[in-house]
Amino acid sequence: MIPNNDDENWQPLESNPEVMNQQAAIIGIKPEEAQFQDLLGFEDWAFDMIGKPVYGVIFNFPIKPDTENFVQAEFEKIQQEGQQISPNVFYMKQVAKNACGSIAIAHVALNHPHLIAEDSALDKFRKETNGLTPEQSGQLFKQAAQLKHAHVEAVVQGDSQCVDEVDRHFIAFVLIDGSIYELDGVKAFPINHGASNQEDFLKDATTIIKKWFERDPEEVSFSTVILAKPPAE
Repeated sequence: MIPNNDDENWQPLESNPEVMNQQAAIIGIKPEEAQFQDLLGFEDWAFDMIGKPVYGVIFNFPIKPDTENFVQAEFEKIQQEGQQISPNVFYMKQVAKNACGSIAIAHVALNHPHLIAEDSALDKFRKETNGLTPEQSGQLFKQAAQLKHAHVEAVVQGDSQCVDEVDRHFIAFVLIDGSIYELDGVKAFPINHGASNQEDFLKDATTIIKKWFERDPEEVSFSTVILAKPPAE
């Protein structure tokens, strides 16, 4: 799940909304338009605490021995049955080791470009990736000094001890053209999880996430963070 590029280890991020918001502001996500918020549960009371609209869901989960088996089975099923991917979905591959947190943040913002400040690091990256393949975009992300610097700053701000090897992974979910897409830079392509709408997006996304819980019912270290309009004071 984590690219083995020992010469380009970005170090792992924490699933921490406060730190993620600092990073988001540095790279160009407008704080008045969108902020990261912890999702405290998968019930209506927790959904009601999140600002509206919801732009994306970032899910952090532990990598287990059977993770690759599931990914391979999913890949083979899609290869056999096919899927529809909107041309409006922005997707890039993860190239740098441990960059998945920043990739997830970027995936959400780049699929909602109105959230990105003009001439910011993320805006420049968005313009430079126009017409590139997911692989080329991933390489460009790896080489983007401002984006890497913001990632490193976020790692330093986190509470966890900095380590080279991690067994966790970040992915993003966005709603584009009426479908929920899972954006995971180490998978072969985006995953279309089916129809939804803005009103039901958060609830539907958590229904998808629950499948991770079902595959590993003893695990308790999952984390879900939402990028949404800041809640009213």
